Amino acid sequence: MESPSENKKQDGGDGKTPLTLRQVVCLAVVGGTNFLNGMMCGWTAVLPKLQEDTRFTVTEDDVSWLVSLTYIMGFVISPLAGSVAEHVGPRRLLVITMFPVAGFWLLQAFSPYLWLLYLGRAFLASITAVMYTVVQPLVAELCPPRIRGLASVLPELFACVGLLASYLLASLLPWDMATAVSAAPFLPLSLMILLVPESPYWLVRKKKVDAAERSLRLLLGRDGNVAGELEAIRSTTTLRQSEVKDQARELCKAHNAIPVVLMLSVFVLRELGGKGPVFNYTVYMFRRAGVQFDAFYCTVIVGVARLASTCVSACTLDLVGRKPLLVATAVICAVSEGVAGAFLFLEVEGAAWVPLASVIVFVISYGIGVGPIPWAYLGELLPTPVRSLGAAAITFGYSVTYFAVNFVFLKVISSLGLGLTLIVFGTSNLIIGLLVLFFVPETKGRTLQDLEKAFQSKKVVQVQSSPLDRDKASPESVLPSKSREKGDTPTRSGRPNEASAASSATGRKKDEDKSKMASLPAA
Repeated sequence: MESPSENKKQDGGDGKTPLTLRQVVCLAVVGGTNFLNGMMCGWTAVLPKLQEDTRFTVTEDDVSWLVSLTYIMGFVISPLAGSVAEHVGPRRLLVITMFPVAGFWLLQAFSPYLWLLYLGRAFLASITAVMYTVVQPLVAELCPPRIRGLASVLPELFACVGLLASYLLASLLPWDMATAVSAAPFLPLSLMILLVPESPYWLVRKKKVDAAERSLRLLLGRDGNVAGELEAIRSTTTLRQSEVKDQARELCKAHNAIPVVLMLSVFVLRELGGKGPVFNYTVYMFRRAGVQFDAFYCTVIVGVARLASTCVSACTLDLVGRKPLLVATAVICAVSEGVAGAFLFLEVEGAAWVPLASVIVFVISYGIGVGPIPWAYLGELLPTPVRSLGAAAITFGYSVTYFAVNFVFLKVISSLGLGLTLIVFGTSNLIIGLLVLFFVPETKGRTLQDLEKAFQSKKVVQVQSSPLDRDKASPESVLPSKSREKGDTPTRSGRPNEASAASSATGRKKDEDKSKMASLPAA
């Protein structure tokens, strides 16, 4: 096997290649598209004001549907988003979906009918589902390993900014004005996405190696190790990965399926841990818990806490590592929900401040670890052969769970009570900590090529070679005869490389002749 230093040199990930301004801008723009996800989540804070508006009759069922609509569209759109992204390219799909966003916000704000409000929200929810599927893998493919932790947190950071902006707009403005102002950031953002080059990984899968080289040159600049990066990408990409059906076959292999199943489990458990209700039903939860402060101001405090904690995560993720932060914060989330649930279940008098304090502790812990780190893992742990399909499958499962939890939440707390519901949420977060502790590897500072070997057996790693480069192998690099028995390297005509084999046999015969001559007695 190659040494780690040789792997780093081959991968172009030695950490000496300077980070270019183009890379910074591209990562910021791609991460910035997640601003929509935050605003979609935070927009639900206007629903109490919407219920008071005489223009519509909005029932509690309408509230549940409007909150859950994002994730109804998620499990409808996400499987399609993975296939479409693989067909047209993730960056191009982002460009197509970002342009109408501002118009859909305005449709919601000025719609004279409730069904038009539903329609605008459904279109925005569809675009959000595309971003959940595409953004995180694209960020991982555009940035170098040494800053991938920070880059992977950027989408979550922008989501927090969007969440806080929505909370502030909901507290300061009428619901329709708050919705209209939400359209403002998205027109310039949809233009800036044109500056981002296409994913070089996708281009290699589509046999567009020259275009991949141009994309890398735009990202890395003149001084970048374009050849090394391109070689590293080709080493983990085969020509059999260019179609969705080929990726489905790859997903049946254990070393590709295991990380997908692990990440799906983490995302599903995170939704069962109460993330959706805490951020979507914040005003309702504080009112039901008897918090004596203004519920809208408490909501803004929650948004500030999440933004600040996500900034801490961005600064520490590449220093501390993903695994310890995720385990620690999942346990803290479990404890905070358990404490709040116990106080509410036992109806302790004079403890109305406990739910507020517990929610803030939950939000801080979520912002540091449970929120951003699974998204970072989504871009890092999913192998290249199944990255698009795996991300779509995870987004689908995550969306189904999110929809179910948010849709039944108001009914559940009416029957079980808020206290017992929070205790159930805490149990799910505790399971996340155990799952990550025992089964998920650390990814800090490791290249995507190295991480692909994390779930492979040592025997597979030792015999693995670059599928795209076999036809370029020199006679000296031809595999030994035992390895050749598993499958000869085809030439362009489709026949085994007989010339290489003959050359190797001739070399062995010459070595035998030399050894015989050396064994003769000296004259």
